Amino acid sequence: MLDLTVVIVNYRCWDMLSKCLESLDKQSLPIKKVVVADNFSNDGVLPSFKEKFAWVHWAEEKINGGFSYGCNAGARLADTEWILFLNPDTEIPANCFEGLLAHCEQQPDYKLISIKQIDSNGSDCYPYGIFPNAFNVLGPLRSLERNLFKRAQSKSVMSSASVGYPDWISGAFVLMRLEDYKKLGSWDEFFWMYYEDIDLSKRAAQLQMKRVLLNNWHCIHNHGGASRKNISTRILTKSEVIISSHKYIQKHLNGIAKLLAHCLIFTTNFLELGLFSLFSKVKRGMFKKLLGYWFGAKT
Repeated sequence: MLDLTVVIVNYRCWDMLSKCLESLDKQSLPIKKVVVADNFSNDGVLPSFKEKFAWVHWAEEKINGGFSYGCNAGARLADTEWILFLNPDTEIPANCFEGLLAHCEQQPDYKLISIKQIDSNGSDCYPYGIFPNAFNVLGPLRSLERNLFKRAQSKSVMSSASVGYPDWISGAFVLMRLEDYKKLGSWDEFFWMYYEDIDLSKRAAQLQMKRVLLNNWHCIHNHGGASRKNISTRILTKSEVIISSHKYIQKHLNGIAKLLAHCLIFTTNFLELGLFSLFSKVKRGMFKKLLGYWFGAKT
């Protein structure tokens, strides 16, 4: 049996969660504990899943406190050497965990571990990146910096190596020892959704804890299981990307760098959303929500 606890955060992502749990049940060696933290889906589906997947430990939350909140709730039930935080919209090949854990147990300097993620078409999802700073908070600038000045972290280099060392790894698959999770002080619930994985990696970097991408193992990641269900959900989650970027800046940058980064994000998104809200219901909803965040206006 694998000395592993898998923690999955769910919010009304039932179809994909079912496939994810079925893939975990088919592992070549059984997993000691699988925990699903349900963030108050409150849609009447949970009882049937508890019956169908009776071997799963269910943490039934009374609020939707966000991804970090759910991860921490699930982690409180962990009692194994290893803990894996896994998205519900992933599927794990049957021979993945046995070889992966055996390898990682021989590498004590591997602290936050991820693997290659591919979509249903077999395309690389590139689940990693470089840390945001005052000059690269916008996506195109970040890509430029990575390709020109941080070639070791470019997509072409990182995806072709058997082992890569990115600044941060995606929260869709984060494997670590339980003692390292406790050393990091858990996921920061200041982030409701998005940037919590970058923050976790940033805090790991500050503690000299190595972040690792292992391309010899992979999982399937079907993006957007809980974030693209309908227009209102897309508005909420897309807005949260921008809000969380401000939160990350507020936490990790200082002085002029912090002010510059805030201004770049605000100016770019204010102009873009203000223009495209004339043509898109999603952009219009995002603009309204973000005006409330930026100016404290009633929305």
